[in-house]
Amino acid sequence: MTEERQAKKREKILEGALRAFLRDGYAANMDVIAAEGGVAKQTVYTYFKDKETLFAALVDRLMERFVLAGMTAELMELEPPAFFRTMTQIALQRMDDPEYVGMIRMIIAESGRFPELADMYLTKLVRPGIESLAQYIRESPSLNFSDPEAVARIIHGALVNFMISQEILNGKYSMPMGRERLASSLLELVLFAAEQAKRAR
Repeated sequence: MTEERQAKKREKILEGALRAFLRDGYAANMDVIAAEGGVAKQTVYTYFKDKETLFAALVDRLMERFVLAGMTAELMELEPPAFFRTMTQIALQRMDDPEYVGMIRMIIAESGRFPELADMYLTKLVRPGIESLAQYIRESPSLNFSDPEAVARIIHGALVNFMISQEILNGKYSMPMGRERLASSLLELVLFAAEQAKRAR
């Protein structure tokens, strides 16, 4: 089998696994995953040694689409106002992706029974994003925060909370807020805090 055909087969398995996980949760077994992917069960094991490895591959795919693709070199070179505005818009666009929202919903729902899911989410998706954001804050001459990592966690937390409350908890119906309103206020807050930190030094 050529590399191209192997890649297509692997992607077919991942798509089937995604449908199974989003419908049945992490309890979805390899028989169901194989059926969803339209392949034999043994074929699934040819590409992924177990269910955890398969799920990790799905998380890696999310990281490539949303973390690595978002925090580009071009973005990291922007001045703070443009950087935070663009970064916030990119982060909030995730709310439009059913795969991303569905995976987060499933991880939250299943993390009590399967704590390894939460650990995988934190180490593969959350940590890289926070580290990139903290790096930008640390290296930006006009930002004077004493603890870049803590600031990065605060910003990330605000964005994740907005996504969870609006999309997963359906707050868009009971307590709606426009994305632009959140983005503008977050930018205002960060730049104001940066100016206050500068004056305090």
